[in-house]
Amino acid sequence: MKRLNIAFLLLFIAFTSIQSQTLFRSGVFLHHSTGGCIWGPNGSSTSVPQQITIYNNVHNYTGQYAVTLNESGWPVTPWDNEWERWHRIFENKDTVQADIRPILQNNRIVIIKSCFPSSALIGVGVPGDTAAPTQKTIYNYKWHWRHFLNVMKSRPQNYFVIWTNAPLVAGATNINAARWSKQFCRWAKDTLAAGLDPVFGNFPPNVYVFDFFAKLTDTNGYMLPQYAQSSTDSHPNSAATLLVAPQFVQEVFDHSIAYEIIFAGISPVGTEIPNQFSLYQNYPNPFNPTTKIKFSIPPSKGARGMTVRLCIYDILGREIAVLVNEQLKPGTYEVNWDASAYPSGVYFYKLIMADASSPQANPLSITKKMVLLK
Repeated sequence: MKRLNIAFLLLFIAFTSIQSQTLFRSGVFLHHSTGGCIWGPNGSSTSVPQQITIYNNVHNYTGQYAVTLNESGWPVTPWDNEWERWHRIFENKDTVQADIRPILQNNRIVIIKSCFPSSALIGVGVPGDTAAPTQKTIYNYKWHWRHFLNVMKSRPQNYFVIWTNAPLVAGATNINAARWSKQFCRWAKDTLAAGLDPVFGNFPPNVYVFDFFAKLTDTNGYMLPQYAQSSTDSHPNSAATLLVAPQFVQEVFDHSIAYEIIFAGISPVGTEIPNQFSLYQNYPNPFNPTTKIKFSIPPSKGARGMTVRLCIYDILGREIAVLVNEQLKPGTYEVNWDASAYPSGVYFYKLIMADASSPQANPLSITKKMVLLK
């Protein structure tokens, strides 16, 4: 009898397990010296950790919803941080000295960058350059990026941020190298990340290109002297930290949090702001095994916005899935539910909306019925 009770309990737990919303709000910044300068405070009045605190306060993110970030000098051995190396790292060809796999498993967000020697390009290049992967040409750099982006695309459970090149001051480079570096970085941000590269095609939604190069350079691609340690030292100074750290935090987390909706299968529908709280009939209904559920969230009167929860219940009233559980902006959304693991029958879906400042106070809810017919 005892064994039977344990088996029943395990079956019940498995059947009633909650499919929680995955959050992309924490991770690691892998960098060398230039990234460490931006992390700060680097002699400035701010730092990335300070900007994270500000970001959480502005958006009222607390507890599990708060954004966090750790930093690490990596890869360590050898102290080599260029695009050719990242190509090998992501294809697991450098696992003895730089095994990226544990980092990917232990962090939702992974941020990478190269060192400023990546801006010391020697030319535009030709297809034959790939025979010498360490050769610093635009052709090779594009080749490296397309390869590690393919690996990133295959891991939707991670959100990746790639910094464009760290620029060099005029005293540490030449006009051709500076312009080639600018040309590559513009391709990375304006062509590749825009989904316009004819070789790579659509850009993956779980990757963001942070255009560090463009923030600190002049029209020729030289690092602006006001942001460098000296006329020959290209490390970012306190003014660069003050400029970049706030943009870094905002851009990274604005986009990683937006990806939560994509990862969860929630898609915004249209651009109009609804004036009332609505839950629509699922479509198709009856369904087998997937169906779409649409709902509308009006503007919030509270200071912290609205927390939205969309749950699925079986005929006995047991909660078997949570499709949405987060703060959403006003709008109309659609989410898919895949019921492959559940038997035919009647199910209920319930939408709950509450003021994020006091979620227990007078929440609004709507419940509708649907039929799974296999």
